[in-house]
Amino acid sequence: MRKILFFGLIILIVSCQQTKNKEFKQSNLDNKAYDIAWDFYEKQKNDSAYIYFNKAYSELIKNNNKNKHQAAKCLINMAFVSKDQGDWFGSQELIISSIKLLNPRIKDERETLSSAYNILGQSTHELGIYKEAINYYKKAIDFSTEKDVYIINQNNIANSYRYDKQYDEAINIYQELLKDKTTIENPKEYARITDNLAYTKWLKDNKSNVVNELNKALNIRLKENDLWGQNASYAHLTDYFSNLDHKKALDYAYKRKQIAFENKSVDDKLEVYQQLILLENPTNAKQYFEAYQKLNDSIQLERNRAKNQFALVRYDSEKNRADFLKAEAENEKKKNDILKLYILIGLLIVLFVFGYFLYRKRKQKLEQEKVLEVKKTELKYSKKVHDKVANGIYHVMSDIENKSEFNRDEILDKLEVVYEISRDISYDKIDENQQENFAEKLAQLISSYDSEQVKIYLIGNDKELWRNVQDYAKTEVFLVMQELLTNMKKHSEASRVILNFKEENQQIIINYSDDGIGISDLKPKNGLQNTVSRISNLNGDVIFETENVNGLKIKIIFPIQ
Repeated sequence: MRKILFFGLIILIVSCQQTKNKEFKQSNLDNKAYDIAWDFYEKQKNDSAYIYFNKAYSELIKNNNKNKHQAAKCLINMAFVSKDQGDWFGSQELIISSIKLLNPRIKDERETLSSAYNILGQSTHELGIYKEAINYYKKAIDFSTEKDVYIINQNNIANSYRYDKQYDEAINIYQELLKDKTTIENPKEYARITDNLAYTKWLKDNKSNVVNELNKALNIRLKENDLWGQNASYAHLTDYFSNLDHKKALDYAYKRKQIAFENKSVDDKLEVYQQLILLENPTNAKQYFEAYQKLNDSIQLERNRAKNQFALVRYDSEKNRADFLKAEAENEKKKNDILKLYILIGLLIVLFVFGYFLYRKRKQKLEQEKVLEVKKTELKYSKKVHDKVANGIYHVMSDIENKSEFNRDEILDKLEVVYEISRDISYDKIDENQQENFAEKLAQLISSYDSEQVKIYLIGNDKELWRNVQDYAKTEVFLVMQELLTNMKKHSEASRVILNFKEENQQIIINYSDDGIGISDLKPKNGLQNTVSRISNLNGDVIFETENVNGLKIKIIFPIQ
């Protein structure tokens, strides 16, 4: 019964692929072997067709990339012949080889890929691997823009679902296809899908009454004189009536037998013999059983012979090609050896000239590096003077300015610190004194900028916050705060500043905001650029918020470790 079920699929595939193969024949190929192959194929002399398609492929593939598309078409035709002869593994191997030759980015080759995946799906279905077959049919759809290709492969997908007993999936696809305008306008296609849908419903529930749908499909096929379609309808009607009306089932089986012999289809003959063996009386059943055995043995013998012949053809072809490539490679090697000698001489000359100019360039580069190093040193000390001396002095000035009373000795101590820093300006030392009680030192720095004109609000600067922060990071933060507040004092015209320190997700976050004039066009220079540079050295980030903001907002983030 299951073998009979597949007949509709076979008819659909054959008609589709014959159309595609005709397209292949129309390609402009200046290849006599290809033309001879087609003459044999149309005369149904598959053995000879296979041999000449293989010859055409061998000639085309010699030209490497030039005729890869045409060579792939030869392989696809050979795969189609192999599939017809029951050599499904051989067909798969040929199709896979053809796919490797095709470029999916080229429109014409995409259509060829669609045909290749269609045949690959057929061979895979024949091997009973239905899920893979469905995937190949879907690829065939993806690579084609033609509506008829879509309908054919969707029908194939539904048939594979049916064989895998996923009846609901198959039914849904058949029903969608019957709504398609292209299906409705094609009587043969409409009958095929109607017949498949009715038969699948019956397989899902053998109590389903689908006889009207089966007869509807048969009547269309009789009107269209579609012999292959009539064969499928008679096969399904025979199955449907096998347990309902023995006489009708036997009548449909004999009608199918007549069509199968008209179509000269050995597979259909085998299937109708199987049906008659089950339906006929013992005497006739024995006769059909003997006919089945004889035909089956003949088919298996022929297919085995074809498989062996095809394998030998491919082997001889590959061997000849390997010999040709070997001889070609040897000639090429000789040419390459001579070419390499000339190249080697040329390279030696080029290397000598290049070495001379490289020496000259290296000498100039060393001189430039010396000049650059001097400039970097000057820039480094300039930055230190700005950050440690200038800002330090400004810090002392701000302290004097903001306090109505000040301690002379305290001011002198602060100036002495600045003096010591200026003396040690050439040393990259961390101010260890600054790291002790960092939260307190930072608070003192910030409070020194607080005055009647500018109120500074400090939030979150707790001793615990800085417990796991590295000393070098503390030094950078101290200098950044000093720079920000100095910049604020000089330029912002602010009356209120808020500094909020906090820890989140192993990061220190510092939010600075003031109500000053802000920065309309952010072009960090001097101090602000130093701020960005210092935080970047801590693997952190500085975010300036300038849009839709009154004053200035800056967010500083850097990891604790």
